[in-house]
Amino acid sequence: MLLNFKSREKVAAYNRWKRVNLSLVNLALGLSIIFFLGSALSSKAVASTERPITATLEGKTASINNRELMPLLLTGQVASVVSQAFIVPKAGDTWLYQIQWMMPEGSLAKPGQVVVIFDKSEIDNRIEQLEGSLLRVKAQEQSQSIELNAQLLQAQFELKQAKLELEKAKLDAAILADFLAAKDYADNQFNQLKAESELAKKRQALSEIQDKRKASLSQLSIDKKRAELELSQALLGLEQLEIRAEIAGPVLYSRDPWTDKKYAVGDNARIGRQVVTIPALNELEIIAWVNEVDVDRIKVGEPVRLRLDSQSQVVLSGNVAGVSRQAKTQPAWGSSNWFRVSIKFSPDERVEIIPGMSVLVETGVTSS
Repeated sequence: MLLNFKSREKVAAYNRWKRVNLSLVNLALGLSIIFFLGSALSSKAVASTERPITATLEGKTASINNRELMPLLLTGQVASVVSQAFIVPKAGDTWLYQIQWMMPEGSLAKPGQVVVIFDKSEIDNRIEQLEGSLLRVKAQEQSQSIELNAQLLQAQFELKQAKLELEKAKLDAAILADFLAAKDYADNQFNQLKAESELAKKRQALSEIQDKRKASLSQLSIDKKRAELELSQALLGLEQLEIRAEIAGPVLYSRDPWTDKKYAVGDNARIGRQVVTIPALNELEIIAWVNEVDVDRIKVGEPVRLRLDSQSQVVLSGNVAGVSRQAKTQPAWGSSNWFRVSIKFSPDERVEIIPGMSVLVETGVTSS
């Protein structure tokens, strides 16, 4: 009976151990399945994520490559390496001048010809005032000079008279007291002292008049020179309002940087603004403008293709000669910054190229 009890106890313990081991095995198997499924899902997610990113990068690279291959079109204008700019001068106190006359645009100017004339009314009035001021200064100098010379002559005369009085007083004072009454002798001595005092006063008065005359004439001379200088500057400014050509070439009207309109007769222009340009007919080049966004695509020396707006069927070849280091704002084009591009080109006998012609510039071409 005791043996059967022990056997049942062993069987129960074995069954408990078996159940525990089976639970552990099931737990381990479940964890393995979960880990395997998680790894498989993670691999799929990573693969599905990498494919769109790779595709996106490849698409952007292809887009950038296509963009670099696309040609860049610029608008330019035929210009001359040697040119004369006609700028509004500072000829008076005003900062705005009206264009009174200009040589017709496109006409050929010769050296020495008047090309631009600005309104002279303001400076003419100033010249009249300065001429009147100079006349007043000269008249004042003349009148004061006469008055001061008269005062000087009077002082010199009084000085000589004082000297004579002193000599007479000395002669009287030299008479001995033995030959005169005591009162007369004392009067002679007193008159000598008085004459000496008067002579010193006259000398002092003459010195003061001479100093006054010198200072007054110096001040009047300064005033006259200043009036003459102001008048000469005004006359020079009057000449500057007529600007003449220094080189031969066609007359080209400039554009207002704010309105992008060409200047015309009757327009007002500020001091320092360029209103007309005369380019020389030799050593021509093309000036184009590139936006700051695309300036990195322009390389010095790269070939370009050129088409004149007036003769678009003719294609000219050239190359970029230089790009400005500093950008410039063109108010009429917006708030962007623009870089100046200089282009050298080969002339073609089929077309007559004149400064001022509009040109379409195409970059990204291969050299032939």
